[in-house]
Amino acid sequence: MLRFKVPTLAATVALAATVSTTAFAEKFDLSSASTADRLTYHRAIDAAVWAMPLMNFKFYRDALAKAGVGPNDIGYNSKVQDWRFQTATPNNTTPYIHAYWSTKDGPVIFEMPPSEEGVGIFGTIMDAWQRPLDDVGSNGRDRGLGARYMIVPPGYDGPLLPNALVYEQATNYGFAVLRPILAGGATEENLAKATALTKKIKVYPLSEADGEVSTQYVDVYGVPLEMTPVMDGNIYGHIHEMISDEVVLDRDLVMMGALARMGINRNAPFEPDAKMQALFDAAGPEALEYMIDQYHRVLNPFVFEGKRWSALVPNGSRETEWSYEYPSHYDYVARGALYYAIITSIKNYGTSTYYLDLAETPDQEWLDGGRNYKLTVPANVPVRDFWSITTYDLVTASYLRDINPSTIDSTMESVVKNDDGSVDIYFGPTAPKGFETNWLPTDPERRFFLLARFYGPEPSLLDNSFELNDMERLD
Repeated sequence: MLRFKVPTLAATVALAATVSTTAFAEKFDLSSASTADRLTYHRAIDAAVWAMPLMNFKFYRDALAKAGVGPNDIGYNSKVQDWRFQTATPNNTTPYIHAYWSTKDGPVIFEMPPSEEGVGIFGTIMDAWQRPLDDVGSNGRDRGLGARYMIVPPGYDGPLLPNALVYEQATNYGFAVLRPILAGGATEENLAKATALTKKIKVYPLSEADGEVSTQYVDVYGVPLEMTPVMDGNIYGHIHEMISDEVVLDRDLVMMGALARMGINRNAPFEPDAKMQALFDAAGPEALEYMIDQYHRVLNPFVFEGKRWSALVPNGSRETEWSYEYPSHYDYVARGALYYAIITSIKNYGTSTYYLDLAETPDQEWLDGGRNYKLTVPANVPVRDFWSITTYDLVTASYLRDINPSTIDSTMESVVKNDDGSVDIYFGPTAPKGFETNWLPTDPERRFFLLARFYGPEPSLLDNSFELNDMERLD
């Protein structure tokens, strides 16, 4: 993956003109382009924002396939994943479990085993647009008792599986992101228990329901998984591939028309000429920069007055069950920006965890990995379990590459507390002398942001009567 700082919104077009390999791109100037070309350019930006949730799934699926995890297989981590798991804002306290499937040839059964002593599994089954069908496992529909979930294509009128929970999936593809719930944390013993329970999850076509199931289990721990969509000019080929292989939803018919105007037509090959590719080369990076700006600065509500901490998701997630489909309209801009920053939805978003996002200094400068900062976490954070602070790359929204550690949490005995119980966390390319255990390294060539996670939040955190401090720049 390219390792450069994404420029400001105004400079993105100039960047595309500089880095493009096409002759036309070197001459492309939006300010002197024709009306038709300007309109196409802005359509291309809009299309990339619209497609972001779908691209998140596609890169997830393709990375798993490359790692040997096929449809109806289970990819799992035998240990807690590290930076090589490149997807949007994963945690690094429990190992992830992955699966994907297609109902193109008929119903699929997703079978969850019951929880066992000391270990359960929780997650969500979703369609290709990451719209949740339901939560499964511990705290899910089956409440850890186990169940068979029957996922059927639109308009299905065939046989049903006795005692299975039935869901109509509006897209051909679907997937699940799951996590073990480990009593006592990710010890070697608990990880072994989680792996054993994971190998009881089954995904198979309805035709295998009464016979031998073909689900395979693949350990992807340590395998590079490039699941983050690369938002360059090639993203439009990925969009063409997905709309050619997927159901077109009624809500997206207008976008199908806009895509067809750009030569992205599900019934025809995708063959952009040099001029069109130059537009795509410029539009892809600018679409990403737009989503970064919308997510961190515009759409997510700021939670503490006068400070830069914001909520994890834009308003509308609970009201629309993460679809952002309202009775009057579909807010694909908010949804696209959201899925730049996260992967996987939750059907029933509860209060067992609480997340906050910080990407700027108090004077609204992006956090820069080449600078040094300090964050003071106040004493007596109102949580029943623990809190954590994790660093992420601003462009990919995933772990900083080749960087370890990326998290400090309140359970770490090595973390030094101040006399008043507060904790100073330092960020920068080199460790501050004497504070190495309270330091999270950054990449001097990359911007970054933080997620604060609170497990078992108390009311004073949820009503904002307790506040986090802003980031303090040290140089």
